[in-house]
Amino acid sequence: MQNTLKVYRTKFVWSFIHFLVSGLLLFVVGALLFFSWFNNGRYLLTDLVGIAVIILSIDLILGPVFNFWLLSPLKSKRENTINFSCILILQFLSLGYGITQVDGQRLAYIVKWQDSYFTVLKKEDRRANHEEALYHFNEPRVQSNERAFYEMMIKNAIPPIEMYEYFLEISVSSECYESSCEVITKSGLVQFKNKENGMVFF
Repeated sequence: MQNTLKVYRTKFVWSFIHFLVSGLLLFVVGALLFFSWFNNGRYLLTDLVGIAVIILSIDLILGPVFNFWLLSPLKSKRENTINFSCILILQFLSLGYGITQVDGQRLAYIVKWQDSYFTVLKKEDRRANHEEALYHFNEPRVQSNERAFYEMMIKNAIPPIEMYEYFLEISVSSECYESSCEVITKSGLVQFKNKENGMVFF
């Protein structure tokens, strides 16, 4: 009985250390991503909480649980090393997947269409390169050469705010510079203002 308690105590200590190290790593990675990708209020444009919960549940909870389940002082060092390596590989793969999902939530651009501003995230951007900018949507005139292509994209369920082919880039100083504007996001309305160092959301 005493040996069994000692084994479980050791397993718990290993899992707790694993939990602390995983938590520290996630905190550092999360802070770096947040302050480099979602600065100046860009986190308001997306649902980072939902993605963070998924990442934390996999990396912060499943890792220590697998540690407790698979590692044991009664097993050989080789067997524990193999099991621990599998756990780390699983955690790093899930972390990489999580970072990819977070990257897709970054702001790609803002487009003004029918007197309203809309945000488009990187995962929704049809462009190959994703440079942040402010655009106006320039709808093709009826019976123009470009109108047929425009109507074909509409039929293929591509919304106008993703039709970069008809965007006109607007300079930072020309719009939402002196006073703030409202932009429509997946999370609701957000105020934004253009400043010399870029767009700020609040």
